[in-house]
Amino acid sequence: MVKRYLSQITLDEAVEKVLELFGGLKSSGTVPLAESAGRITASPVYAGYSVPVTNVSAMDGVALKSSDTFAASEQNPVSVRDFLRVNTGNAVPLTYDAVVMIEDVWFEEEGEGITIRKSARPWQNVRAAGEDIKQGELIVPKNYRIRPFDIGALGTYGVTDPVVKKLRAGLIPTGSELVPIGTKPGPGQVVESNITMAAAWLGERNVDTICYPPTPDDPEMIRDVISEAVLENDIIIVSAGSSAGTRDFTAGAIGELGRLVFHGIAMMPGKPMILGEIEGKPVIGLPGYPISAQVVLREVLGPLLDTLGFRGPPSEKLEVSLAGDLTSNVGYDEFVLLSVAKHGDHYIASQQSRGAGVQMASIRSNAYLRLPAPIEGYAEGERVIVNMTRSIGHADRSLLVTGIMEPPIGWLSNILSEEEIWLHNGNTGNISGIIAMKKDICHAAALHALSVEGGYNTEYIRQYMPGEEIHMTGIAGIILGIASKTGIGIDELPGSSIVNQPAGSECRIVLDRLFSGRSIDPESVNGYFRVVNNPLSAAIAVAGGNCDAALTSYSIAKTYGLEFEPVAVEQYELAVRAEHMQDERVLRLIDAISSEEFIRVLDDAGSYDSGITGKRRIIQ
Repeated sequence: MVKRYLSQITLDEAVEKVLELFGGLKSSGTVPLAESAGRITASPVYAGYSVPVTNVSAMDGVALKSSDTFAASEQNPVSVRDFLRVNTGNAVPLTYDAVVMIEDVWFEEEGEGITIRKSARPWQNVRAAGEDIKQGELIVPKNYRIRPFDIGALGTYGVTDPVVKKLRAGLIPTGSELVPIGTKPGPGQVVESNITMAAAWLGERNVDTICYPPTPDDPEMIRDVISEAVLENDIIIVSAGSSAGTRDFTAGAIGELGRLVFHGIAMMPGKPMILGEIEGKPVIGLPGYPISAQVVLREVLGPLLDTLGFRGPPSEKLEVSLAGDLTSNVGYDEFVLLSVAKHGDHYIASQQSRGAGVQMASIRSNAYLRLPAPIEGYAEGERVIVNMTRSIGHADRSLLVTGIMEPPIGWLSNILSEEEIWLHNGNTGNISGIIAMKKDICHAAALHALSVEGGYNTEYIRQYMPGEEIHMTGIAGIILGIASKTGIGIDELPGSSIVNQPAGSECRIVLDRLFSGRSIDPESVNGYFRVVNNPLSAAIAVAGGNCDAALTSYSIAKTYGLEFEPVAVEQYELAVRAEHMQDERVLRLIDAISSEEFIRVLDDAGSYDSGITGKRRIIQ
């Protein structure tokens, strides 16, 4: 029987509860000075000795008694017999109280004296003992964040192992399905990456970590490892043990060992979070989905660590205009990942996928927005404040490209990165890409929209953007063909089983045109009306033995080791509104498409035709 969440409180209540229970958590220890940058001092730091430890010379010259030079002038040179030759930093004996620069000294021929033509002031060019700092004097107070450039001074003043605030977090991955990073997961298996991610996030805040081996879904084993972690750490984080499924035993183990504070937050993603307390220490159950785990760490554990002095890098805030509607579930605080880029004189934000398990959304985003629980969302064009996960400068150098995202877009992104131009893409589909251009909420659209008449892109752009001047640049020809395990061709499809794609899609139009040209009755083909969502799903169906053949791209067929019979080439182009053809970032993207490097990458891949690459045309 599946358990429901024991309780579900608001995000604000969850943070308040965490701070109330654990805001006084304290732990400290010494660290080597070389490793102290970013750490917060737990107690005042005092100088171990005076600096300088004795009087030293501030110049290259001679040390002498200033009283021996009082009458010296250009008209009345004075000969001094009692002196000591010194260099910068040399000790000045207590018998001397001044240093005269070497340029102002004339050594007498017999070498037993010097001539001075300018009187010296007492303590001239002498750094007195303790001038910089005296033994026992305060260097920095407690609660001071040590900076990299502070380390040199601390070392100079005799500090070797400062006492700093220290926290140690024990990270426990749970789940019988887990495999380590570097292992390709089989059916039903999952790569355990949350713990590695959490350790990196905590490390950025100077929290020490212990990562425990994966623990299977066994209640006794989970209880034992949590008990061990409580003894060895200040904070315990259990990954993938917080949902309400039948095999999640974390909540029960926490309840047996201590107390369960709450199970469930009205927050998406991150709803299944657990907070427990064992021996006065926080025990946090993270959801298994990576994006959910990230939100819990940032929004719940983050405020606690901030309070305790373990702060991460500062986050910039930015006002943006939304490129589309953002709806939310009323009653839940929802966090949406965004791609933000400068567009003219303002910034626009396009949402990434909102699936809790889609980690590429995190990589592709550079900001996030909190949708408060009481509201239903924000409308397209509404101006909101977002939290940047990269710098505003990154947004200034970013491009938003929508439409159809094929692998060549990733290759172009790699080329642009050499100039620190960052390409953010959203796989919205052909028509949505054209509409985004029409609304001017992107810089460009990547399209291969095939009309029933057989033309690419032109008809749809004219339909949705009549009278507009759109500049087209050929990206690549996408080779389409029949994928199978045995080398089936188009004429053999009537005797084979296939899967098809939705009516109106490029693959469906191509297949229909091929059947029409060969007078093949679609209804005679087994599986013609059996529809999958996209070319990738079609190839997976063939590779999995669910059908004999399907129309897909060469790159996808090759990925799944299938035989391939080419039948058509899609025209994949970049579309840009005329007014954006002066944008330096757009011009760099077009230059990248036309570059020898990109053409070489296309040709080496073997999955694309570079015949149209870089060719330009204008649709009016």
